Amino acid sequence: MFSTRRHDTTDRPRERRHSDPDAVAVIGLGRFGSALALELIRNGAEVLGIDDSESTVQELNGRLTTVARADATREEALRQLGVDEFDKVVVGIGTDIQASILVASRLLKFGRPEIWAKAITEPHAEILDQLGVHHVIRPEHDMGVRAAHLIRGRVLDFAQIDEGFALVRCTVPEQVQQRPLDTLGLRTCYGVSIVAVRRPGESWAPTEPSTVLYEDDQVLVTGPTDKAEAFSNRI
Repeated sequence: MFSTRRHDTTDRPRERRHSDPDAVAVIGLGRFGSALALELIRNGAEVLGIDDSESTVQELNGRLTTVARADATREEALRQLGVDEFDKVVVGIGTDIQASILVASRLLKFGRPEIWAKAITEPHAEILDQLGVHHVIRPEHDMGVRAAHLIRGRVLDFAQIDEGFALVRCTVPEQVQQRPLDTLGLRTCYGVSIVAVRRPGESWAPTEPSTVLYEDDQVLVTGPTDKAEAFSNRI
């Protein structure tokens, strides 16, 4: 377990620790980084949060497993905090692209961590990709894509799983109501699959071949983006 006290890398010796597979280092604790770090905590992860702002560190002190004030662009600072021993590191720096790129390059030099990095522009994302960052997160781009699909039709929620493939939450089109799923030929007729259903007042549940859908149900539909969206917009 990490200590919950605040660290300052300028005056503390490095404490060696074995990496915990559920431990994540989050560098940059702005709105994105702090929200991510706190959600990880709520889901049972151990989180080392790093930021160069004293006020940010003080605000999150005691809310994360460990929070440290440090200049994460310095390799020695990262090593003092044991970031090189983590299996997963998130670079949440958004406004300072140069710092984001420099931190990512330091982490890549360590070789060990799986790196997730936030990009605020397409060129920023391209550079992170070229460096070899494992996962580039584009929250504003992704939110824009999601909003566009929500605005256009009857889609209740939208998640792009991969390029050209999506998961859509929608109501049940009339054409597929009141018949078992295995009689509908969804993949043949519509090119999609219905993987889960939520009845009014109930929780989500996986569908079965015998599942019958009704007008007031909601469903999760997977398939090529254009086909999943076209299916959700059927009346």
